[in-house]
This record gives sequence, C-alpha cells and structure tokens, in this order.
Amino acid sequence: MAETNVAGFVSDINDLPNLLFDLSSKRIFENFSLSKNQLLYMVGMGSSYFAAQDAVRYLRSVGYLAIAEIASAETPSSFPENTLVIAISASGNSVEVLKFVEKIPSNVKTIALTREQNSKLAKVVDEVILLPIKEEKGGVSIWSYRATSIALFQIIENLGLFSSVKESIVNASKEIKKLLDSKNQWLESFMKLTTSSNGIYLMAPAERYGSALQGALMFREGPKFPADGCETGDWSHVDVYLTKSLDYKALIFSGSIWDQQAIDWLNNRKSSFGSVSKYQPGNIASIEIESDDLLTQILTELLVPELMACKLWEAK
Repeated sequence: MAETNVAGFVSDINDLPNLLFDLSSKRIFENFSLSKNQLLYMVGMGSSYFAAQDAVRYLRSVGYLAIAEIASAETPSSFPENTLVIAISASGNSVEVLKFVEKIPSNVKTIALTREQNSKLAKVVDEVILLPIKEEKGGVSIWSYRATSIALFQIIENLGLFSSVKESIVNASKEIKKLLDSKNQWLESFMKLTTSSNGIYLMAPAERYGSALQGALMFREGPKFPADGCETGDWSHVDVYLTKSLDYKALIFSGSIWDQQAIDWLNNRKSSFGSVSKYQPGNIASIEIESDDLLTQILTELLVPELMACKLWEAK
C-alpha cells in the first residue's frame, strides 16, 4: 500500500470526476443472482466494511437477507445453507479478512472483491471480482471506497432493485466536478468546523452511515485530526452528551428523519454545525448536492470532508 502523502491525496481528489466517469462504463459484477431466502454475508475492514454496511442495509430494506460483519470478528463455525460470502479488501492483503475467510467452512461459497488479481485473498476464495481501479497515489482509500460502493450497488441493480447505477455514477462525476470548480466559494466556511482542539464529529442517515464513518477517517488518516462518525438518530443517544463539555463542531450529511432532533440539540447547546445535501441548512456552512439518488449522494458527499482534510493536511 502506498504511504500516505498529501500531494498524492490532492491528485486523487482532482482525478475523481474522470475516475467516476470511467467507472460508469464498467460492469464489476456482470452476473449476480440471489434468492430472498439466501444469506449474503459481506465482510471487510475499515472503508470496505463501511461501504458494505450501506449496501446490506439497502438489501434488507427490500426484504433480502444480508449482513455486513467486521473481519476482526470470529468466523462463525457454520453458516445457513446456500450462504454467499463476499470478502472485501482493495489490496487483497488485509490480514483480518484473510484470517476470517480461511476459517470459513469449505461448503460456503466465497467471493473476493479486490483490486489485486494476485493478492493473498484472491488465492483463498472460490471466485475473484476485480475493482477496475489503480492504487491511490495518496495512500488514502477515496477511490477504492467509491469503487466498492459502485460494485455493491451493481449487485443490487442486478437483482432488479436499483434503477441505474451508471446514471448515478455519471451524475456524481458531474456533481463532484461542480463542487471542485466552486470550492473557493464554499470550502472556507466549512473549515470553521475544524478550529476546535476537540476535533470534528460527523453524522449521516442510517442509509448513508458509511459517509459519516468514511468522512471521519479522512480527517484521522491524513492530517491526524480528531474525528468520529455517528448515525444521525443514534447521535441523540450517544454523542449529544459531548455538546455540554466540548467545543463541539458537527458536519451533518443531511436527509435523516432525525436531522431536526439533532439540530435542535446542537442549537440549544450553541454548537456549530455544517450540512451537506439540500435538506437542512447548517448554522456555519451549507452546501447542496443536487440529487436525491442514494448512490449519487454516497459517491459525491464525501468530497466535502476530503477537501477539508486536505486543507488541514497541507497546513501541517
């Protein structure tokens, strides 16, 4: 894996529109079938696990049996009949994923979703599905996270449960290009959310929970800035307490039915927050993503914390 570096990170961000446009013409999962009584079990670490959570939540919402497990958990000693396991690791060398897969009973079909054909993971599964991307120059998983999300939503599309992954990707490419071209008009207002020594706290709807987790990772991995991610509804049960004692600053990926509950608490405690998407204005910063499409939002909205993290990193 490439060593993390800010110059490469900048380049990777700027390449996002072209990367997505290229991915819009790729079928990562060509053929995929799954019955409603068949368990789909996704496993990964970090960004791979974040992306898997959003995909399986979508599948469960339409009646399919799907779960995402963190690969550092113990491998179950048995699985329901006809279970399909998708092991996700961009490098194909995540030790936790490898150990998990190696302990899967031999009668369970395993698929690796990876960037690397000759990786260790590719050698211990029944089938390999390749992510059609190169390794990020900056060593931060901004390409692989999006490619993984696209691949998993192609599974959903193949089941007839999503209208057009290609259209979602093309729209995200256009949205990101617009945001990059206009960043001098909006980025500085969001940087006001990074002035607290207590860090920044991100929240997102359950359906896009991966955005909060992945967004927080961007702050931690590059500039080593304290950050954490939370689901918006759960925020009022687990994070709200910190608004009493910290200089609390939040970045909200809006669209949850529980946005207003969190915003009421933030306003009541005089905490600063910014919002991404078009549902709720932040009291410090706001920007709209001009799409209600779930995958377009997932692919686009992370650009905000990525650019914020980039600016902090460059200032070090």
